[in-house]
Amino acid sequence: MDAEPEVVREAGRQLARLVRDGVEAAGAGVGLGGGFTSARLAGAHGDRRDAVLAAVQVLGVEGAHRLGDRSAVLVALFGPAATKRVGAAAHAAVADRRWGALRLASAASDLLGPEQVERVLELRAPDGIDPFPRGAASTLAGHLARVLAVYPRPRRLALVVSLWDHVCELLVERRRVARRAATQTRAERIPKLQARHREHFDEPVVRQMSRAIGENPTPAAAARWRPPVWWSALELTRLLHDAIAATALLRFAKTTSDEGLAVAVEKHRGELVAADACLTEEDRAAAARRREGDYSHPARPGCYVHHLVQALAPDRTITARTEARVKTRLAMARNYGVVVLRAVTDLLADLDGRPLYECWDACQPWRVPELHRWRAAAGFSRSPGGWEQPPLADASADGPTRTLAQRIAAGAADDDPASVEAPHDLLWFADLADALAPFHGNERAEVVHERLMPELRYDTPHDEPGGPRADSVPLAAAGVAQLVMFGATPPPRCGSWAELAARVGADAVVSEASVGAFPIPPELSTVDGQVIAGTRLAVELGRDPRQLAEWSAYMGNCIGESWYADRARKGQCVLMALRDPTDGRIVANLDVRRSTGGWHVHELRARFNDDVTPALEQRIKQWVDRIPPPAPPTPEPLVAVPPVRAGSARRSAAARLPATLTAALAAAVERELASPPVRSARRAYATLARGLGRPGQPADFEPDAAVVALKRIGPGEHVALLRAALDGGLGATALWQATRVRPLAAAVARLDPALRDHGRLGSLTDGSPLPRTLRALVRRPEVAPAHAMDVVARAVRLAMGHLLDDDVLARSVAHHPSTELVCALAIATTCTEKSTKDATVRVVAPRETAVPGFPAGDLSDEHGPWRQALDAAADLGAPVELFPDRVAERGLLVPAALLGSGGWPVLWQRAHR
Repeated sequence: MDAEPEVVREAGRQLARLVRDGVEAAGAGVGLGGGFTSARLAGAHGDRRDAVLAAVQVLGVEGAHRLGDRSAVLVALFGPAATKRVGAAAHAAVADRRWGALRLASAASDLLGPEQVERVLELRAPDGIDPFPRGAASTLAGHLARVLAVYPRPRRLALVVSLWDHVCELLVERRRVARRAATQTRAERIPKLQARHREHFDEPVVRQMSRAIGENPTPAAAARWRPPVWWSALELTRLLHDAIAATALLRFAKTTSDEGLAVAVEKHRGELVAADACLTEEDRAAAARRREGDYSHPARPGCYVHHLVQALAPDRTITARTEARVKTRLAMARNYGVVVLRAVTDLLADLDGRPLYECWDACQPWRVPELHRWRAAAGFSRSPGGWEQPPLADASADGPTRTLAQRIAAGAADDDPASVEAPHDLLWFADLADALAPFHGNERAEVVHERLMPELRYDTPHDEPGGPRADSVPLAAAGVAQLVMFGATPPPRCGSWAELAARVGADAVVSEASVGAFPIPPELSTVDGQVIAGTRLAVELGRDPRQLAEWSAYMGNCIGESWYADRARKGQCVLMALRDPTDGRIVANLDVRRSTGGWHVHELRARFNDDVTPALEQRIKQWVDRIPPPAPPTPEPLVAVPPVRAGSARRSAAARLPATLTAALAAAVERELASPPVRSARRAYATLARGLGRPGQPADFEPDAAVVALKRIGPGEHVALLRAALDGGLGATALWQATRVRPLAAAVARLDPALRDHGRLGSLTDGSPLPRTLRALVRRPEVAPAHAMDVVARAVRLAMGHLLDDDVLARSVAHHPSTELVCALAIATTCTEKSTKDATVRVVAPRETAVPGFPAGDLSDEHGPWRQALDAAADLGAPVELFPDRVAERGLLVPAALLGSGGWPVLWQRAHR
C-alpha cells in the first residue's frame, strides 16, 4: 500500500517501542497506525500466546485495543477457558500490572476451567517480589502439563496456587536474608574484633604465668610453665558465656530485621536478661577497657547485651534515639558470633580430648550454672533428645560419658532435658552456629558429629540433593518436569508444591539418574535387613551417596567421602551399616570386597573410626565368609564395527562422526546437565564470576552465562579472579567441589564402549588439543555447555595451582578442609621446585610413607586418599610423576599457612569430617 513518509516513520517508531524489550511482541499483530500491523516473518519461531503477553505488557490497558478483537486476544491467552469473567479478571490483572499472575494463568489455562483461571488471575505477590520475572508461558504450559496432568482439576488449581506461594515465600526469605546481612558490620572487620577478643582472652593466663614465675620470665621458663589443670575448664566457661551472649545478640538481631524492634523485645527480653547474667560488672568493665589503637568495640559480646537490657528495660520508652543506639549494637552480632565460634573451635582443638577439671582434685565435674538459667529463658532450638555429640571428657567420675540423647532416653519420661544437659554436650556451641546460619541464608547450621567437637557449617548453602531450585515459577516447574522426564512419578496425593517437588526429587528413578545408585551384586542383594548371627545387628546396604553422607554425619567417619562413593559406583566394593534395632543407631560400617573364591572384610570401623570389639569382629567376619562367592562375569558379545564409508569432502567435520555417536552423546550430555551437581557447580561459578564486573559493581550472571564468561578469560585473569574471590569469602572447598563436576567427561563415560573408543573421544575429557571433528562436535548447541563447564573446571584448578604459595588459598582451605583438596595441595607443594622451608611444614620424614594423624594413612596405599589425589594434584599443574622421588628427597610438605594452632593432626582430622 502507498503511505505518506511521515505515516511510515510513525509506524516504525511504534514498532520500535513495541519491541524495545524483545521482538516477541511483534508476533501479536499489533496495530501500528496508518494501516500497518506488526507481524512475525514467515517461518520464524514463536508462539501466539507469548507474543500477546509480551505486547500486553508494553501496551497496558490503554493500548490493548491495538491487539484487535478482544475475544480473539482472550482465546490466544486462555484458549477454551476464555469467558467474559476471565476477560474481566485479566483486565484487572493488566490494570494492576500483575504480569506474573497473567502469565501463570495463561500457562495453566490448558489444565484448568474458567473459574479456576479466574482464581489464578487474582493472585498477588508481596510488594517488591516478582515470582515470574522471565520465561515463556508456552514453555511453562508444557512443564505444568507434564507434572499436573495426572491430577484432577481441583487438585491442579491447588498445586498451581501453591507453586506461586512457594516461590513467593522463597523470594521473601531471600530478601530477608539480604536485609539481615545489610544490618551487620562488614565481615572484613572480623579480624580486628578477633584480635581484640584474643588479646583480652589471653590476659588472665599471662597474669597467671607472671604470678607463678615472675614478671619477666626467660623464654625457656615461659616454655616450661604449664597452667593449672583446671585452667582449660575456666577458659571454656568464659567462652561459653560469650557464646550465650553472641547467640542472644544474633537471635535479637534477626527478629529485629525481620519483624521490627518491638516484636524482638517482646520475644527475646528474657533471653537478653539471662545472657546478661553471665558477666559481672567487673567482667564488662575489663572487656570494654581498651588501649589507644585498639578496635573501638568491646572485647566480649556480653557488654552489648548489657547495653540492650538497660536501653530496653520495661519502664523505659523506646524512642528513635534508643532504636538507633540498639541497632548500632546489633550491627556487631554476626561478627561477634563468628569470632566466638572460632575461639571455641580453637580451644577445643587445643584441648585435644584431654579431660576437664572443675577443681584440682576432680572432686566434681565441670559445671556452668548460667547454662541452666539460659535454658530456662531460651529453651532448646534443637531437640536435645536427638543430640548425639559425644560429651567432652571430664576428670571427675561424675562427668557425663554418654551422649545427651542417650542420657535423656535412659531417664524418666518427665525429666526436664535442661536438667540432664551438661556443658560438656556442646549443644550451646551448635546453638551459636544455628544463630549465625540465618545471616548466611540457611535456616540452621549443618552438624557433623566428631569425637573432639562437632563440625558446624553455618555459612555454606544446604542444597537438597535431587531437589529442583525454585528461583522463579518457570524454573520451579521446569525442575520438577525435568525429573518427571527422567522417569520420576508425581505422587498420587500431595498437599503442596513443595511436597510434590520433594517427593518427585526423592523418587528412586531420579535418585539413580542424578547421583548414580551403586550396583549391588546378586549374591549380596538379599542380605539387606539380615541379622548377623550371634549379634543383634541388622545389615543395611549402602545404595547411593546420599545414604553414605547420612551414615557419615552420625558416625563421624569418612565413608561419605567421594572416593568411597566412586568405588561403590564402579562395583569395586559393597558398603554396609550395621544397626542395633533396639535404638536404630549404627554400631559399625563395613566395606566388603571380592576376593579369590568369595568375599572378605576390607574395612570394619565403629563410630569415629574406632575399632569394634574383637568378639564382634570375629562374628562379622564369619558372616562375610558365608556369603556365596561372586558369579564369574559373562563375557560381553563382540560388537561388529561397521565399515568406514567414503563420504563427500564437503561434509562438515562434525558430520563425519557416526550419527549414533553424536545422538548418544547429546542424550548423555542432556542428562548430565540436568543433574543437581551441575546446577550447584554453576551457582558456584556464578559467584566466582561476580568478580568480572567493574569495581563496586559486581557482575550478575545467570549461572550458565557465568560459565561461558569464565571460559573466555585467560589463565592470568583466572588467577587474579580466583584470588580476589577467595579473599572476599568464597570457599575454596566449595569451589573445588564444583570443579569435580565434569558433565562432558561424565557423558562420555556413560557411552557404550564401542562408541566411546571411536574418534579419539578421550581428548574431550583430558584437556588435550581436539582434532577437527571433535572441535566441531563441542560447538554443537547440545554439547557446548557441557564442554564449557569441563574447560572452566580445569582452568579454575590450574589457577589454584598458581596460588599454591599464596596464604589466601591456604586460609580458605583451612576454614573448611576436604580430604582430596588437602592431599592435592600437599602433593603439589611437595612436587614443586619453589617450595621453601619457611613456607612449608614437613609432616612425613624423607623416605617414610606413613602419614601421621587420625585416621592414619600411607602414601603408598593404592586405595588410600593420597594415591587417589594424584590426578587432582596434576590438575593443579604439579609434576606428579616426581612425587615418589620428592618424598624420598624432602618428605611430604604442606603449606605452613594451611596449619592452625593444632598443626597437622587437627587439620587432617577436620578434613575427614
